[in-house]
Amino acid sequence: DEGKLIMGGIVVQLHMIRRPHLLANKLAMAIAIVTICCMASKLAVRSSSSSLVASAFSRSPRSVSSSLAGRFGRRRHLLSSSPYICTNARSLHLTIPPASFFHSSPATLKMTSSSNQIISDDASSPTSSSQTTPLQISSRTHNTLDPCVILMKQIISQHASKWKNDPHGIYSLAQGVVHWRPPQSAYDALSKAVKANFANDDSGDNPDGKFIHTYCPDEGYPPLLDALKRKLQKENGLHNPHVMVTAGANQAYVNCVLTFLDEQGNDRPPNGGRIRKCVVFEPYYFNHVMAVQSTRGGKNCGGLACRGVGDDAESAGEVEGLLVGPTKHGVPDLDWLRSKLEQYKFTDAATSSSQSLGNAIRMVTLVNPGNPSGVALPYSFLKAITELTKEYGVWLVMDNTYEHFDVDGMNTIEGNGGPAYPCFDEEHVINIFSFSKGYAMAGFRVGYIALSSKASSIDGGKGMGTAAYEKMLKVQDTIAICVSRLSQMAALGALEAGRDWVLEQVRSLEVGRKVILEAMEPLEEIIGGNGAMYVMGKLPNGVDDQDFASSLVEKYGVAVIPGSFCGYPGWIRVCYSNLPPDDCKLAAARLKEGILKLTSTF
Repeated sequence: DEGKLIMGGIVVQLHMIRRPHLLANKLAMAIAIVTICCMASKLAVRSSSSSLVASAFSRSPRSVSSSLAGRFGRRRHLLSSSPYICTNARSLHLTIPPASFFHSSPATLKMTSSSNQIISDDASSPTSSSQTTPLQISSRTHNTLDPCVILMKQIISQHASKWKNDPHGIYSLAQGVVHWRPPQSAYDALSKAVKANFANDDSGDNPDGKFIHTYCPDEGYPPLLDALKRKLQKENGLHNPHVMVTAGANQAYVNCVLTFLDEQGNDRPPNGGRIRKCVVFEPYYFNHVMAVQSTRGGKNCGGLACRGVGDDAESAGEVEGLLVGPTKHGVPDLDWLRSKLEQYKFTDAATSSSQSLGNAIRMVTLVNPGNPSGVALPYSFLKAITELTKEYGVWLVMDNTYEHFDVDGMNTIEGNGGPAYPCFDEEHVINIFSFSKGYAMAGFRVGYIALSSKASSIDGGKGMGTAAYEKMLKVQDTIAICVSRLSQMAALGALEAGRDWVLEQVRSLEVGRKVILEAMEPLEEIIGGNGAMYVMGKLPNGVDDQDFASSLVEKYGVAVIPGSFCGYPGWIRVCYSNLPPDDCKLAAARLKEGILKLTSTF
C-alpha cells in the first residue's frame, strides 16, 4: 500500500497514437490504462472516465480535448489549468493525485460544471456521510466578465504555430501597452536601491534602499508621496491632496468600489434595502465592470449587449450594482445621467418632501481620455459632469490613466498659465493616476489616488475627502498592505524624467495613429483616435466581433479586442501604441486587408 501511495504522484502520458485503428496499439493503451488503475487502487474519476479514455482510440487529439472540456467546463483553458488533468495538441496527461489530496482515504471526485461545484464523495469509508458536501465558488466570481486580454492571448496562442515561420509573427494591437521602456532615471533608482540593500548600507545616495525588503506605510513611500503631491499641484491643479499609492490604477479603482459601494443601504423604507449603484459608460473599461461585478454581484454588464435588461433588473429579482450609460460618438450622455440620478434619488416618504436624502447611485465612473473609446473629452464636459454629480451628492471617480495622451489638448483651460492636465479639486471627486502608460512601467504596478483634503462642515469638519481617505486605508491594508518599496523607488526615479520626457515618447505614436485610422476607414463608423491610444470601429451588421477577431489572427496575423468585451458588440478596439512606428505600419496593412476581405465574407 505504501508503494501505491508513492506511485500516486506519477504523471502518465497517454500519447495519441498516429494510427489508432491498429489492434496492437489499442491493446498497448489498454494495458497502460489497467496499470494505472492498479496503481491508483481505490481512486477513480466518476464522470464516465472509461468512455472518455476510450474515445482516445477513435478521436483526434483536438476532439479528445474538446470532449474533456465539454465534460468539465465550458472553456478548454479551465480544464488545462487543472493540476490533475491537462491537454495539449498531441497528448492527454492524467496526473494521479497523492493520497494527501483526499485528507484520509482516496475518494471519488465528481465535477459538475452546471452548478459550479466540486463534490468529494468517499462511498467506501464507513464514516462518510450519505450526503455529499459541495465545495462552492462565489456566484459573483462566476458571473464576472472573463479577462479579455487573457482570452485574446489564448486566441493568439491557438494560431501561433501558423505564423511561427513568418519573420514578424502575429502583431498584437490588442492590449494597451506602449512600445518604449521606462526612463533611465527609473533604472538608476532601482540600481542604487538594490546595491544599498545588498550591502546593508544606508550611507550612500539612496539610504532607503537598505530597507527595500521591508513593508512601507500603507499609503506609500514617503518621498514618493511628497513628489506626487508636488506633481499633482503643478500638473493637475490639485492642492495638497491626500495621496495613496496602489498596485496600479486597477487596484485604485477596486479601493474606490469597496470604500463607496454598499451591497444594500440601511436607510428607512422606501430607501432602505436598495443596492448602491455605480455608473459606467459604454463602451466601458472591462476591469471597472469586473471590479463591481466581483464585489457587488450581478450578471448584467449592461451596454449594447444587455440593452433592455439593466434598469428593470431589481424588479425582476436580479439585484445589480451596475448601471451602464449610453454615449454619443464616445461622449457620455449627461441627459441620461441626470435622469438616472433623479430616478434613484432618495426622498423622505414620511413628510412627502422632494428634498434629496441621498442617492442609490453612489458613484459615477469616467475614464478620460477614454479606454476603450479613444475619445478625449473637453474641459467643458468634465466641468459639467463634475457639477452634476456634486448637485446630487454622488462621488465622481475620474480615471486619468491616460492624462499624457490627450492628443488634441481637449482638456485645457483657456488662457495661459493653467495646469497641463487640469483636474477638479472638489470634495466629491476622486482622481486616479498611473505610471503604467506614460512612464511604461506597467509591470512595476504603481498607480495612485488623490482625494481632496478640503475641510467642510460634514463629518466633524474634516471633509468627506479626508473621511474617505481614512476609510480607504482599511481597504488598502486588506488588499495590498503597501506597494513594493522597490517599485515605488523606481516610480520616484521616473518622476525625475518628468512630463516632458513622457510627451516626447507619446509623439512617437503619431505615425501609428495615422496608419491605423487609415486602415479602419473602410468601416462604417470610427470613434476615438484623439485620446489615449485606441480607435474603435463598427463592423458591418451581422458580423460577430469575436469571430472576426479570431479570423483576423488566424488569417492575417493581427490581434485586436472584440467590442463585446467592452459592452459594444459589433465593434473592435485597436491599440496603436504597442508597436514601434515601422512595425505599426506593417500591422496596419494587415489590418486593412483583413477588414476589407473578412467583412465581405462574414
